[in-house]
Amino acid sequence: MVQIGPDTRTCASGYHYDDDKILGFSHIHKSGAGCSDFLDILFLPLEENVDPIAIRELKRGQFYSMMDHQSESACPGYYSVDLYGGKIKAELTATLRCGVQSYLFKEKGSRALIIDLEHGSECGCSIVPEQDKDYILSSSIRKTDDRTIVGSRITTGFSPEQHVYFFTRFSHPVKEMFVFEDDKKMNNISSCTGKNIKAIVLFDESVEELEVKTGISPVDITGAGKNYTAEVSGKSFNEAKKFAYDEWNRILSAVDVVTDRQDVKELFYTNLFNVMLYPTLYSDVDFRYRGPDHQVHATDGFSYYGGVVGFWDTFRAAVPLQSVLQPGVTGEYVKTCLAHYEHFGQLPIWTLAGGETFQMIGLHSMPVITNAYMNGITDFDTDYAMTAMDVSAMKDTCGYSMNYFVGLENYKKLGYVPCDIEMESVARTLEYAYDDYAIARFAALTDNEDLAEYYDNRSKNYKNVIDTNTLFARGKTEAGLWRTSFDPLSSAHRRDDYCEGNAWQWTFFVPHDVDGLAGLFGGKKILAERLDALFTMGSALTGDLVSGDISGLIGQYAHGNEPSHHIIYMYNLLGEPEKTQYYVNKVLKTLYDTTPEGICGNEDTGQMSAWYVFSALGFYPMDPVSGRYELGAPLFEEATINLPSGKQFVIRTKNLSDTNIYVDKVFLNKKELDRTFITFNELLDGGELVFEMNDK
Repeated sequence: MVQIGPDTRTCASGYHYDDDKILGFSHIHKSGAGCSDFLDILFLPLEENVDPIAIRELKRGQFYSMMDHQSESACPGYYSVDLYGGKIKAELTATLRCGVQSYLFKEKGSRALIIDLEHGSECGCSIVPEQDKDYILSSSIRKTDDRTIVGSRITTGFSPEQHVYFFTRFSHPVKEMFVFEDDKKMNNISSCTGKNIKAIVLFDESVEELEVKTGISPVDITGAGKNYTAEVSGKSFNEAKKFAYDEWNRILSAVDVVTDRQDVKELFYTNLFNVMLYPTLYSDVDFRYRGPDHQVHATDGFSYYGGVVGFWDTFRAAVPLQSVLQPGVTGEYVKTCLAHYEHFGQLPIWTLAGGETFQMIGLHSMPVITNAYMNGITDFDTDYAMTAMDVSAMKDTCGYSMNYFVGLENYKKLGYVPCDIEMESVARTLEYAYDDYAIARFAALTDNEDLAEYYDNRSKNYKNVIDTNTLFARGKTEAGLWRTSFDPLSSAHRRDDYCEGNAWQWTFFVPHDVDGLAGLFGGKKILAERLDALFTMGSALTGDLVSGDISGLIGQYAHGNEPSHHIIYMYNLLGEPEKTQYYVNKVLKTLYDTTPEGICGNEDTGQMSAWYVFSALGFYPMDPVSGRYELGAPLFEEATINLPSGKQFVIRTKNLSDTNIYVDKVFLNKKELDRTFITFNELLDGGELVFEMNDK
């Protein structure tokens, strides 16, 4: 729930390496933002030579510290930096629901902290201005005793009606608290409610080290207090830091890799760390949470993960990786989806702070639930899940994303989304068709034969937007005519027939029926040639509003955005696995590195990193509901997946070198494979996968 960290700006993830100022430390972040938000409950110590009593006006961003990267230190669960040229050392750590700050004052002077409840995200993910900023509906602050301050921040914007409550306890008594409303100091008050609230908390000048422990809750101040009591009350900063370190070490130890390349090892575990920041916890220690109906509910004992649900990104590899490494978490994630359906009447599309944003396209709860079930995660009501999937996939109207209609009325009626009625029509058709396939798979696995047949037939709707003359997925009108103005290189961000891409990048989004797509193209050879063209043509894009999400280009292949992530592995199904191996190696070695620019696109709640983790191990869920992983080419001499069942799956690579990037032979449990995939069950059963490499 808490990802406490430094804010250097009020957009994206809040932190950017190129910035030179620290605005303070807020408790809630969305790491690797595509769509951004949060940055709630910001603290900043004042420099010792500032007299807080003399401050009569306190504006947002009025005080800050210059940034010095040489003084920064970070590891999983810990961050530190020197403020004001080394006069104050700031340290941060966290438990699941609490942030812990430590400030070491190195010079004599005042001891004061700003608590800024106006600070928040000033950009979201919408082309609608009134949805693209964190507008404050209400905020509050109150000193309850000489060491405790509580409050709230309720906002709206990208996600409607976001509730954040906090309970803060200081290691030293508060000498004075000055409250500011609408930037003006209020006299002789210890509590305030309004839309623009800040406070300065003053401590005795004798304080050398100050610890600040804050419980966060989406429910109420009582919940924040319970979270504080359960997780950090009685713990020192160093004890909380050790807890975070031990937990992260346990999580990251799910995979052990052997390599002489320290930079590659660092990159692998950084990517695994990025994946494991999600899903975002959104229930208190008493299991209460705030649902998509904005009401308070309670689970029957499972953790509710509704903080950030970015399924458009994560259904591809991030959630499948969690299904293998943390099946208990994924099981609770599925229960979260079903609770969302209970309160909202449909499965989640893209939630943030518990609320449904309808952001992005498709209905990707479907492959998430199916992938979990196929990985042996069955501890949920499968009948209820089947109903939820069926009802959600039959919705004429879901809602509106950026004032665009979201729903399946036209898709059900025509078998495609018409480009003269709805935006992003091609991408929506392709993704609805894939989600239909995911429903069909789940229905078949749970003996719902009629639903399996219906949705399997509907999953072929992708064919309705493939133009067999141009060999592109194209916009089609309600009357059944192809859009006449067509440029396959053109992009108009969120305002064309595609979604954050162009015709070249979207035509291949048929991971569930590569054979069928090849048939439309005139055979596998022609489809392979089209893939060759995708990777080898120029990278120029056309249009006046090209999507900034089209990044990490190899030709027109855009690794920096998720719709391309399966494409390299399609070569396996076309009889040319050496090209899968070549391009996997190219992407792993050229589009990821250990610099601040080390990911070629938005991290997008773990998906960019999940592609790296899977691919570096030597396989990838090209179709997450196929029950199989397509084989690529591993980066490590040896890697061991320590499965939660106690079994191990070991990947060994012989003759590995910078030039030996091609696979000669593969052995599973000493038996040579005559196929380019392994199954989910073969991985979960444990065993040994051996790659023999060469340079041809």
